[in-house]
Amino acid sequence: MIHAALRTPPVRGAGRSASQRGSVYLPALAAAMVVSIIGLSAMWLVRVQRAASQTDHDRSESQLYARSAVELGLAKIAGDSNWRTYMAGTGGAWLSNKPFGSGNCSLVVTDPVDGDLANGAWDPVVLTGTGVRGAARHKTQVTLTAVFGPLEALRACLHASDQVDVKSGKTMTVTGGPVSTNANLRVDGTVDGDAEAAARSGAGTITGASIIPAPAKQMPDASVFDMYKALAVTIPYPGATMQKLVLSPGSNPWGVTSPDGVYFMDTAGHDLTIKGVRIYGTLVIQANTKTVTIGDAVFFRSFRSDYPALLISGNAQITLRSRESALSEATWAANFNPPGTPYQGVTDTDTQDQYPNEIQGLVHVKGTLVFKNSARVRGTVICEGTVTCDDQAGIVWDQSLYANPPTGYRLYRMRIAPGSWQQAVD
Repeated sequence: MIHAALRTPPVRGAGRSASQRGSVYLPALAAAMVVSIIGLSAMWLVRVQRAASQTDHDRSESQLYARSAVELGLAKIAGDSNWRTYMAGTGGAWLSNKPFGSGNCSLVVTDPVDGDLANGAWDPVVLTGTGVRGAARHKTQVTLTAVFGPLEALRACLHASDQVDVKSGKTMTVTGGPVSTNANLRVDGTVDGDAEAAARSGAGTITGASIIPAPAKQMPDASVFDMYKALAVTIPYPGATMQKLVLSPGSNPWGVTSPDGVYFMDTAGHDLTIKGVRIYGTLVIQANTKTVTIGDAVFFRSFRSDYPALLISGNAQITLRSRESALSEATWAANFNPPGTPYQGVTDTDTQDQYPNEIQGLVHVKGTLVFKNSARVRGTVICEGTVTCDDQAGIVWDQSLYANPPTGYRLYRMRIAPGSWQQAVD
């Protein structure tokens, strides 16, 4: 009999098989693998999300860069009156892969009418901006069209870029609009009406409202004289005096007529006096530093409402006695309404008629201007030099010149065409 103390107690669990032990390990391994897969998936998902976020960011940035390129173009157009020439000189590609932010941008400006940016001042233009950031590329496009308005100078009876001087004892009467200057208004006599000027001097009287200092008004473009010269039929310099004749679409004593009544004369470095003349059209005179005197008596009126009546590149004196006398056919022994040139719808062959002794329409003088006697203009006078009133001048404003400005006397700006912002595709 073996003593109980010598018995070996059974080992706990010693009786489990290998398969039993494996059945415990495998679930643990599987759980670990699931955890690992979840971790790897989470990392992959983070990478995907980061990539997607970067792509979205690049796309947004490229859109911003494209829009910025267009905005730069809009700023250029708004701030540079010669933008068409500049853009044309670059072939329309103003910006090309210009570094911008973390990418680059480009801008192309095109004329959708004829492809030429320089030949049509009022043609629409299309601005196409391209923005690039990383692999993202975006194109934004907008169309600009021309919007027209009158020169503010046309709101005045008289506007000058230099001093206006009303002499002591003299009166300038302005009706319907002000006498205006971008410089000093010297009044030693009387301005009978309103006035607008950068400054004022003199001890005279302004009977109407005054705006002093007043904002400067833009003058006509320097090209306007050459534009009308190009439209005109050239007539010869007649000597010191041009008188007893009619110029109109139907009348030219020197030959070929202008269908729009536009005639050009070069005084060849001489002074010129015009009197006893009716002009139903537009007279363009090149006098350089010499003086053109519009003497007593004449009747000028533009044939086309969208053209001026008189343009003088040089100095001018208007010495009409508008209050005292008319343009009389009998006085001048001339017929001023011959066949082809009616007055108030009537033509004839006699010399018994009378006409207003005045200028009707827009008068533009590039040099100095002097008013003498009782000269009267019905319209607007624009002078690029000094103006002197040395007697009893009168100007009656014609609002139609402001409502429907003559060609060349309009302001224009390029405006974004409504609804034209869009994404462009190649």
